[in-house]
Amino acid sequence: MFGDDTDIWVGRQYGPYAIIELLGRGTVAHVYRAELRDGREVALKVLTPFAEARAEIRGLFEQEFELMARIEHPNILKAMQAGVIAGTHYIEIEPVEGETVWEHVQSHKAINLDQAIAIVQQVCAALDHIHHRRVVHRDVKPSNIMLDNKKDRAVLFDFGLAHDLDGPPPPEGRVFGSPMFLAPEQAVGEAVDGRTDLYSLGVTLYRLVVGAAPFYGERNELLHAHLKLDPPDPREAGVSEELAEIVLRAMSKNPEQRFQSGADFAAALATIETSPPKSRTRGLLRRIGGRR
Repeated sequence: MFGDDTDIWVGRQYGPYAIIELLGRGTVAHVYRAELRDGREVALKVLTPFAEARAEIRGLFEQEFELMARIEHPNILKAMQAGVIAGTHYIEIEPVEGETVWEHVQSHKAINLDQAIAIVQQVCAALDHIHHRRVVHRDVKPSNIMLDNKKDRAVLFDFGLAHDLDGPPPPEGRVFGSPMFLAPEQAVGEAVDGRTDLYSLGVTLYRLVVGAAPFYGERNELLHAHLKLDPPDPREAGVSEELAEIVLRAMSKNPEQRFQSGADFAAALATIETSPPKSRTRGLLRRIGGRR
């Protein structure tokens, strides 16, 4: 947890919100736990001074809320409202008690096969939902998937780079996304669609079942790898033939050779044999959750 004395808002009143705790810090925005006067707790995503001073970032932040506000799905973080307080943009979002998939694996806690598949299938459902609404997330990765302890679910969040396919085209040649997880078409700034997100989810699945990302290196090395190099064969890490085929299909360089929808990706994963039902606890994510 971050120390409260490192942040200007913790312990202060921010409009109707009493800022209690800093939950996450980024260059563009910080996320806080806050309490309203009626005692209800919410999460607040608030732009940093660096971001607030830049019109392009403010515009993207406002677009993020507009896109999230038209999406309602159990595996997508819900945005309630947005505005400007004390000259600073904020989004009020659903509070989630848990940790991200990235935090979980970085802390060396195991995610077994049935849990990995459950997580990815739920994100498939979330992506299917937004893709039908002509939205591409463009930044699917383990650090943007939350494991909700209370509701036993995986939740996709951070729509800061999301693209509305019915809106203005993105600047030509600009690379949006995280280099370790982005699709080849993103690496060269070409047009994206839902299959772009499915590639990134394929890389996420690779990380979960292999135990390492397919590619490592500096930014340009990663862009080149996604564009030109084959990932190390998952079977060499003990992944089954059937699951390896699914992972590699999701990570095809050519979007036409990938799964064409989240539903197709999830259906393929449903064919993978995992642990017998009798050995599972209630809820596939239950063993990940719980207070620590």
